[in-house]
Formats: sequence, structure tokens, C-alpha cells
Amino acid sequence: MNMLTTGLAILAATTAIPLTTAISASCGMRVVQSDTDFPERSQLRGQKGTVLINVTLDANGRATGADVERSSGHLLLDLAAKRSVLEKWQFDVSHCSHTFPATHQVAVEYRNEEYQ
Repeated sequence: MNMLTTGLAILAATTAIPLTTAISASCGMRVVQSDTDFPERSQLRGQKGTVLINVTLDANGRATGADVERSSGHLLLDLAAKRSVLEKWQFDVSHCSHTFPATHQVAVEYRNEEYQ
């Protein structure tokens, strides 16, 4: 069976602790949409890891910039995470009274898990 159709490759995208220079946790900023690409080639190779990304957000909660703070150890995963955050993620910044653009740190975790 094909690895991609049997559910062996699972992707999780989660937010991490904000940077000390970023918006405070009391702001309530959170990810509301996190469609994240998991490259097929990486899945087939069993690559996994967590990418820490510093994201610059506008007042609408869209990413206007993203820089990899810590690599997953796999360039394909790092690039996919950065591209996904920039192109697909949406943040809820409605409870924030800070000036924008603002910086927030997120972690994108890639993992391969086997379901029985």
C-alpha cells in the first residue's frame, strides 16, 4: 500500500511560546488556521522534526514575514513550514492592542506516525 493513503504520515502544526520581544501571552494571539504542507518526498523518507519560525503579523492576523529560528534538520521541511505560514496561516489578533507589525514565534511539528 502507498504510505500516503494508509495514514502513516501525520502532520501537526502547533503554536509555541511567544518570543520575549513579541506580543505578550496576555494578548490572546492564537493560530486559527494552520493548513500546512508536508512534502511527499519528506514523508516517504520518514523525515520529522520541529521548525521554529519567527512570524511578522499585520493587524489582520496575516503573516507578512517569516524567518526560520531553528531548523528541523531537513531543508524541505523548513521551506514547507515557512511557505505554509506565509501563504496559508491565519492568526486571531482581535484581542491585541499592540502596534503592528508584530512578531510571534510558532512551532511547526512534522511527524510520521503509524496507525494500527
